[in-house]
Amino acid sequence: MQGVTTVLTAPGELEQREYEVPEAEVGGVVLDMIRANVCGSEVHILKGHHPLIQPGCVMGHEGVGRVARLGQGVSTDFAGQPLAEGDRVVATYFEACRRCPQCNRGDWQLCANAYARWSSPADQGAHFYGTFGTHWSLSGNQYVYKVPDSVTSKAVSSANCALSQMVSALETGKVQRGESVVLLGAGGLGLCGAALAAEAGAEVYVAEMAPSRLTKAESFGAHHTVDLSQAADGAGRVELVRGEVGGAGADVVIDLTGVPSAFSEGVRMVRPGGRFVSVGNISPNKFTEFDPGLFTRSGVSMHAVIRYPTYFLSRSVAFIEDTPHYPWEDLVDADYEFGQAREAIQAAEDRTVTRAALLINAE
Repeated sequence: MQGVTTVLTAPGELEQREYEVPEAEVGGVVLDMIRANVCGSEVHILKGHHPLIQPGCVMGHEGVGRVARLGQGVSTDFAGQPLAEGDRVVATYFEACRRCPQCNRGDWQLCANAYARWSSPADQGAHFYGTFGTHWSLSGNQYVYKVPDSVTSKAVSSANCALSQMVSALETGKVQRGESVVLLGAGGLGLCGAALAAEAGAEVYVAEMAPSRLTKAESFGAHHTVDLSQAADGAGRVELVRGEVGGAGADVVIDLTGVPSAFSEGVRMVRPGGRFVSVGNISPNKFTEFDPGLFTRSGVSMHAVIRYPTYFLSRSVAFIEDTPHYPWEDLVDADYEFGQAREAIQAAEDRTVTRAALLINAE
């Protein structure tokens, strides 16, 4: 049986290639993809800014599919739920090998081999290493979780990146009930973070340079929205946010923008002794001015969050199931045909959508 996957051929250029669909590996699973979302990372990857996903590699890491083939030894998901062909699942887009120093310390999200599969050329091996394809071939080191019948595919499609990433960000930031939390960015991660922070009992602020993206924030739990385009420059944005949260700054600021200058601005939006969490800036060799003396005197602690502990994906699926009062399907607000990956990524870059999706297989 033949399938099709989307390959990065050069910065800014994509190609759909046809390959034989592989058998499931021992301990692995092959999925028929239902839908795949466009994360901000795809924007960076298309431009050639990812350190590992380079021309020749496949695109896509967020989405939901159905089990097409089960590998030897696979009868349950990673939570122990029975798994069979036809079941809908989500999976970690990275691997946790459990055999490297980072995994041995319990830092599964920092696994030395996290992208060993995704960064492999599409022409080699199992071919279908990403979600922008008719199929997705998963290794035994990718955690797979069954989707409850009560949760739609569209609602759960953001779980394996956006929501799980924000579960990790809020846990790393040690968000407490009654604290003020500022989320810089009102895309998919920002809205997921708003819902999580609101359910944790925090006072939630969502700040964004594109005012049109703020309209959904309140429906995902934000108590306040901040239009950063009202400020003339970085210093103005810092003062605007600090003023919104009461002058001294927020207890926790989480940067989701991917804009280097937002890093140095975000740190200055935190109250003395508060916490800053960096999530959005993932492309190396992008720089911003930073005042280390001011930072030291602030007593602010900074934390970097890349990927997430694998079992957080199980928490994310449960969170969606337990919070139907949030419009999870609305997080994905623009559907594109499978062959329109370039257009979908452009919409994400232009920030005209919250989350774009490729519709791959009808349910």
